[in-house]
Amino acid sequence: METRSQRIFLKPVLALLLVVSSVMSNVSQAQDRPLIEPDVEPIVIKEALIDSENFEVGVFFGSINIEDFESSLLYGARIAYHLSEDIFFEANYAVADAGETSAEQLGQVQILTNDQRDYTFYNVNVAYNILPGQAYFARRYTFNTNFYLITGLGATEFADDNRLTINYGAGYQVLLNDAFAWHVSARQHLYKIDLLGDEKISVNTEVSTGISIFF
Repeated sequence: METRSQRIFLKPVLALLLVVSSVMSNVSQAQDRPLIEPDVEPIVIKEALIDSENFEVGVFFGSINIEDFESSLLYGARIAYHLSEDIFFEANYAVADAGETSAEQLGQVQILTNDQRDYTFYNVNVAYNILPGQAYFARRYTFNTNFYLITGLGATEFADDNRLTINYGAGYQVLLNDAFAWHVSARQHLYKIDLLGDEKISVNTEVSTGISIFF
């Protein structure tokens, strides 16, 4: 009789405990949820990455200030080999037409013939990416960028002479997608010249921009 009474008493107690446990579980889950759920849509960013290939070819144009012979339009081609993410080698070939000296503009003397005004340079350089970064456009596009320093040796053909030339400068590269890149660069070209008298070091400033493709 006593055992039966205990069973009758324990059944409602157990049922009550199960109900309390279920209510406490629901309350705990409700507390874990924020009162206000923000309506945020994730922004998909398309990031341009460099292609897996190491070679890069391109064309460029700009201006070169030929010392004593005015500034001239410059255009040329480049090829580069990327040894690593930070270091690459580059070869350039470019042509321009030299202008006139101040004496020639005054009609006092003709220093160069038209053929001698052909200005050509070619060089081989090494560059180092010192400041990789990113550029953003329209909130949806991210472009990888590189700011690099570059220097090298080459030759300049001008006024029927070929001169050993040192060049150095800096450039900024924007990777438009996984194959194409846009470059902006500024460089100095130094060589010895004695065309107007005593031998001196001619300093010629180049500013150019161009497009290249990886393959």
